[in-house]
Amino acid sequence: MQRLSGTDALFLSMETPSWHQHVGGLTILEPGPRGLSYADILASVKERIGYAPKFTWKLASTPLGLDRPAWVDDPDFDVRQHVNRIGVPSPGGAKEVGEVCGMLLSSQLDRSRPLWEIWVLEGLAGGRTGILMKYHHCLLDGLAGAGLATALLDLEPDADGPLVPFPSAEESTAGDLGALEVLGGIASRWATAPLSYGRYGAGLAAKGATMLTRMVRDDASRTMLRGPRTPLNEAVGHRRQLAFASVAMSDVRRLKDAHGVKVNDVVLALCGTALRGYLADRGELPDAPLTSGVPLSTRAEGDDTLDNQVTTMFVSLATDLDDPVERLKAIHISSLGAKDLAQATGATRVESLGKVAAPLLISAAVRALYATSAMSRGPFCVNTLVSNVPGPPVDLYMCGAKVTGIYPSSVILEGMGTNFTVLSNMDRLDFGLHVDPDLVPDPWVIADAIPRALAELFEASGLGTPTPVTDPFAVPAPARDKTKVRV
Repeated sequence: MQRLSGTDALFLSMETPSWHQHVGGLTILEPGPRGLSYADILASVKERIGYAPKFTWKLASTPLGLDRPAWVDDPDFDVRQHVNRIGVPSPGGAKEVGEVCGMLLSSQLDRSRPLWEIWVLEGLAGGRTGILMKYHHCLLDGLAGAGLATALLDLEPDADGPLVPFPSAEESTAGDLGALEVLGGIASRWATAPLSYGRYGAGLAAKGATMLTRMVRDDASRTMLRGPRTPLNEAVGHRRQLAFASVAMSDVRRLKDAHGVKVNDVVLALCGTALRGYLADRGELPDAPLTSGVPLSTRAEGDDTLDNQVTTMFVSLATDLDDPVERLKAIHISSLGAKDLAQATGATRVESLGKVAAPLLISAAVRALYATSAMSRGPFCVNTLVSNVPGPPVDLYMCGAKVTGIYPSSVILEGMGTNFTVLSNMDRLDFGLHVDPDLVPDPWVIADAIPRALAELFEASGLGTPTPVTDPFAVPAPARDKTKVRV
């Protein structure tokens, strides 16, 4: 029996019908000479699922949510219940793909089964195929895993086996949740509850004191959690939509080197500038700078476990500055301060709330806050989330088809209608923009502004013109009629 970590259990407890806790990723495949079919992908998943055994486990909850749930083996696991297919409307370009992906991400996963799905998207322009992977955040975090995706990917189109080793027998099974373990866990949790709450409260108070001290003496720290209210920061509904953008990784590095900043600072600048233009065009850009949550991995080097190990820092997007270079430099300074604050508060170890409090209590509290809109109207506001995930530095293949684009998507938080998740893929950065379409009716206005933001930074930096990037969604031009007409 493998009980969920506190953070993983928290992702489950926080889920509501509108506040989904699943994440995903869209992979675009260019079929090789032998083609690519749904049957090929289904067979590959069935063959390689053993390399990612956690994807064959399901949840076992404790009575009344009195203790954290556990992972157990699913004796009825059937890969055909998890690998689905759907057609994309003509002409099968990026917008059509984004709408279909959004529809598929708008519903929650079935908790009676292992918490993941794969959708094979057929009918993409140019004969391409899309693979949308959807899995619950409690299953693994963005850095750990690719998980099943890693097991399905190859370095060569005709590879003999996956990139990952076959797990040991101990790693392959989750066991079962016996009655004695359930009762023992509940008894232990509630017997030690006063001590656990006391430790948690003391740790939280120490963290709060550290943060308060920094906020008193540092104006930048004081404004990080006080982003301005915008039309993007309202209560979210259940609907979702995706949009995509890509830029050349070499261009991002040139900007990094030219201004002495980090790659992530450039990513934040591109996303912030896109949001700035979107709000300005609608006459809704606030005077105060927008802020972004930026997830930070706390995973130790060499740790390849699949649980969530992540914290968040808060960074100004400097949208109050007109000059793009000054905006980038201001973001860099804010990022340094945010990382320093995260390290200072992280020096005090506090257990995850999901480990301290029973799921029953957390779920009740979240639903009460959600019902009163307190989460989207509280005193603190973070305008968006921007996650930058390292991706493959080499060409990858799936079922012999070449991977030409990888666009991740992550959770939209309550009161935050946009989420940017960025993944490095060979010589490019692929941006996945995940929105609530009731708050952002046309996410492509924001996505299309990302390459323009790069061009604006290039021009202001005297670097010339950005490098063109191949569009994996491009609709092929109609074939020219070469028939000669004799007069």
